[in-house]
Amino acid sequence: MNNDNVSSRLEKSMAAMDALLHRSVNPDMHRRLFRVFRREACVYFMEGVVSSDFLQHYLLSPLMKRSMEETAEYLPQLLAESVPLIEAVEAERYADAVREMMIGKAVVFVQSMKCAVCFDVRMFVRRGISPPLTESVVNGPHQGFNESIRDNITMIRRILPTPDLVGEMITVGDRYPTALSILYLKGVADEGSLERIRGRLQCIKADHVMSIGMLEQLLEDSPWSLMPQCCLTERPDRAASFLLEGQIVLALDGSPQILCMPVSILHLLHTPDDSSMRWQYGSFLRLIRLIGAASTILLPALFVAAVTFHPELLPVTLLTAILESQAAVPLSIPMEMLLMLLMFSLIGEAGIRVPGVAGSSLGTVSGLILGQAAVEAKLVHPLLIIVVAVASLGSYAVPDYGLGLACRILQLLFLGAASVFGLYGVVLLLGVGLIRLCAVRSLGSPYAAPLSPVRLHNPDTLMRFPVWMQTVRTWLASPEAMRRAMGSDRRKR
Repeated sequence: MNNDNVSSRLEKSMAAMDALLHRSVNPDMHRRLFRVFRREACVYFMEGVVSSDFLQHYLLSPLMKRSMEETAEYLPQLLAESVPLIEAVEAERYADAVREMMIGKAVVFVQSMKCAVCFDVRMFVRRGISPPLTESVVNGPHQGFNESIRDNITMIRRILPTPDLVGEMITVGDRYPTALSILYLKGVADEGSLERIRGRLQCIKADHVMSIGMLEQLLEDSPWSLMPQCCLTERPDRAASFLLEGQIVLALDGSPQILCMPVSILHLLHTPDDSSMRWQYGSFLRLIRLIGAASTILLPALFVAAVTFHPELLPVTLLTAILESQAAVPLSIPMEMLLMLLMFSLIGEAGIRVPGVAGSSLGTVSGLILGQAAVEAKLVHPLLIIVVAVASLGSYAVPDYGLGLACRILQLLFLGAASVFGLYGVVLLLGVGLIRLCAVRSLGSPYAAPLSPVRLHNPDTLMRFPVWMQTVRTWLASPEAMRRAMGSDRRKR
């Protein structure tokens, strides 16, 4: 019945729609009978997603006023001309009519009309625009996306008011589709990347795509890779910066975040306010983040390797203090480090899940109390607590949440290598990890570019140089856009 064409008999259309909408058990699926052009008619709409005022004053009232008129003209066109609403779409199949109704439209059937006419009377209950929750900045706008795809697209268009900003609307999900917008700058985004992402979206086999995170897992190049291959953001200004670089942005209805592809590891280490600050400040903060990420991954492993396998690397005074305190501790240093890292990870996760301000307070207080209690109970020695605390702080300095989790998992892998093979295991695993990092792809683009392989790029990678020096588009843009940027730069010089 889903693929049947709309019948010219109103009774048959009403029976088909009642069955598809399960009106006998769905009280929010409404049907209203009326007359128009001396014919019997009915309108279907869903409570909660339509505006009752729009439906009454701009759809039913104008049509009912023409109930006594008789016409032989093309009915769908005449209906659209009789109603002062912007959008009127014809649906020739019952499945199309149901799909339009589910997104908030009113569907009108008329006796002897072989299609349905869908009118836009949507009015969703949605959250207002508020500051981003996970990407707070010092300099820059303080507005974030919400769950409405139309609001999110509008916020991006306000930043980039150009017709070159294209938003292709499609749906994902076979049985229960969700609206998705593919946003890119015409002439700037690479056509090869666009074709790849369109192909991957068409190949998605899922009943329903619940969230943008689920969409990310369906689109990524290497599902077994530990590193995130897409970038999630809830900031319109950051989404606009991705578009200007030639990247592609995906907005999913119902998600307060958007997905950007392709990306590199550097995109995950940058923050939105890097470009809003003077280049010296932005470069310094990036250096701090790099140190934080390196401390998270390597510091616990290097401490265990040095104390257990390579004590000659430590000063005599420090080594003596460690060994004296370790003599009263029943556990080995690798086991102490593992337990404390897991404890701090547990505290961090609990702090996130506790609502409101109490979450951050819980994390701080729990860390202090448990750390002090562990030292006094002689389960760990104080220097190990300092190492674990620095490593945990480093993970919080990583701006991307997914990358921060990857750093914590890598931390445990490096700890295992250091516990078994010492410093040699750390160096070997680091080499294998860097080789693997260079092999990862994001939508077909090298994940470690422009460092490996070397690509033409703005001086905005690990460090950030002045804005007036950034005159070249990224390697992710189309070749024509890069040639235009380089030609403009030569003319300025």
